[in-house]
Amino acid sequence: MRTGRTAIAAAATVGMLVGAAMVSTSVVSSAVSPATLAFLRYLIGAAVLLLPLGPAVRTTFMAKDAVAIATLGVFQFAVLVLLLNHALLTVSATVCALVFATMPLVTMCLAVITGKEPYSGRGLLGVCTAVAGVAYLLLSPSASAAGVAPNRWGMVALVSATIVGAVTSILYGPYLRRYPALATCRLAMVSAVVFLLGFCALTSQPLIPSLNRLQWANVVFIGLSSGVGYFCWLWALGRLAASKVTAFQALGPVTAALIESLLSQRLAPMTVLVALAMVCAGLVVATRRPDAN
Repeated sequence: MRTGRTAIAAAATVGMLVGAAMVSTSVVSSAVSPATLAFLRYLIGAAVLLLPLGPAVRTTFMAKDAVAIATLGVFQFAVLVLLLNHALLTVSATVCALVFATMPLVTMCLAVITGKEPYSGRGLLGVCTAVAGVAYLLLSPSASAAGVAPNRWGMVALVSATIVGAVTSILYGPYLRRYPALATCRLAMVSAVVFLLGFCALTSQPLIPSLNRLQWANVVFIGLSSGVGYFCWLWALGRLAASKVTAFQALGPVTAALIESLLSQRLAPMTVLVALAMVCAGLVVATRRPDAN
């Protein structure tokens, strides 16, 4: 029971860190290319994961498992982020956030179809409630923002990114039961950094951009949150069903809205509070044990 609650806390931490990173990303997005930002983000994150935390324990991966984990890392970080960046060229940020927030539903459907998880009416109700809370927030009049009309390829990239996030969340399961979460994190993220380094070189993207102190502070925060958040993400995936862990991604947009309200020194609008209540209620339902009273 205690481990389950700790895993839920870890998954919730990831959701909130994602929301905070969204705000920091918006601060620096106009000053650095998406590929460079992704490279710096995961370079810092990998450095955090490579710190000597606790007693040194050598983990030996089977060759095929190492290749699989490295491939999952490249897809979850590099490919997913590049698809999202492509989508943002032609699709508004509001639509991107809304579609990406459906990842818990996609994860649950894929997990049930592939037999990785049993069907749960309670879980489906909880995830739908959480996603509805995000939709209520992003589609409210106060949250609507002008954006470029979405085109077909932009939407294809956006849906593909959502599916990549869902599929990788499911596929990590066997490896997290076989190897320690920290060692798995290190291998996956370092693999993504190497991939992004090559991508930046091929596309002539600068590795060290010219930024001011505030922008560098945000880049460092994004990287730190990625390292800590990814470890919490995999640690939770090793102890909870993938659909439950991804459900907490619904906290991201709500957290971002709350932080923006605090930074602008104004009270959070009612739409944010209602959305937060819906997301929290959905998460409680989705993660509650069936035999709980």
